[in-house]
Amino acid sequence: MRAFKLYFKVMRGSLATIITYIGIFVVITSFVIKAQLPSEEADLKIEGQKITVFDADESQVSKAFTVYLADHAEIVELEDTEIAINDALFDGDTHYVIRIPQGFGKQMLDPERHYAELNARGSVYVHLSIVSAQLVESYNQTFQVYKQVFGGTIPTEHLEETLDLIQTDLQAKVTTRAFLSGNASKIDLLGTAFNNTFYIIIALLSSVIGGTLIAMENQAVKWRDLVSGVPERQRTFGIFLATLLFSVVLWVFLIVFLYTQLGFDLLSDTKSQWLIGVSFVHMVTVLAIANFFITLLRNKGALTFFSTVFSLALSFTSGVFVPLEFIQTPVQKVASFMPTVWAVKANNTIVNMSEQAPDYSFIWQAMGIMALMAVAFLCLTLVIRRSRLRSHA
Repeated sequence: MRAFKLYFKVMRGSLATIITYIGIFVVITSFVIKAQLPSEEADLKIEGQKITVFDADESQVSKAFTVYLADHAEIVELEDTEIAINDALFDGDTHYVIRIPQGFGKQMLDPERHYAELNARGSVYVHLSIVSAQLVESYNQTFQVYKQVFGGTIPTEHLEETLDLIQTDLQAKVTTRAFLSGNASKIDLLGTAFNNTFYIIIALLSSVIGGTLIAMENQAVKWRDLVSGVPERQRTFGIFLATLLFSVVLWVFLIVFLYTQLGFDLLSDTKSQWLIGVSFVHMVTVLAIANFFITLLRNKGALTFFSTVFSLALSFTSGVFVPLEFIQTPVQKVASFMPTVWAVKANNTIVNMSEQAPDYSFIWQAMGIMALMAVAFLCLTLVIRRSRLRSHA
């Protein structure tokens, strides 16, 4: 395993780069986690949902519906612009935005309809969005019951009285609080932290492995190994094994660091285990892609430029630094040809998944796509290395 040992000897020259990247990650991640980690005293807290309502109907029914929402949630006034709404949903200033369209009141009273059209959007706080949606559903179901009592629609002369009865009836039935456990908050924070590790993995694997491989692909070094009786197949296997070992060690270190900050008790959580699985598949795929592009470049200057641009561009377009909600769809489609956007989407799905009825189909799909990418880039790398060997033979 001469190539395997030589690889780590050459890698010593990149020790400063490794320490710098990891040091920056540790400092920033520690600060963010400590700032957002719930205290033990607040391990279980009660948080009320905040709802924003834009009423374009201004009918008697829509106004009664808004009053009902105000009785069970905090109504937050917002500027009616896309930017203001997105910022409020992301920052937690509001958890649910409802647009009541014109004709809402007529649709609710229509004997042929069982539900009026509403445009509703939830925030990243999925648990509170779900509770808010349940508020809307409870009102609609109760309204439909009273419609049936009157034979399919509520007469105009009885409308005000009936709306008051609905309000009174729901007052005792609908709860307006969502219980948030400290463990759930930790899982949310863990998902974000896993997303942040993607940048470090991309940056280090492309720069450190790249610099080492370029040094080992130097013609003098390569031909010395071949003349010494080391077959190219054995040499390639040794290099790949060394890069895999370095990647796994780096990945394990990052994972262990995250759990030292958030608690190793999270390892028993099913969501935590899925996050680890997605992270591992992403790491292997990034390694395969890095090996492919490094094999193509073979130039240290080009590699330095590539590793910087590649890691930053991939992180900014895949949801590592900027939430996916704020990245335009065409950009996401372009980024989908790389594994990171799939890993971020899978992590977000895991964190927001209902514990009562978990659905892992998208996570399996994302991991499968990343695995296929890894296999494809690995095969391309082997083809390029073999073709170059034949050209020099």
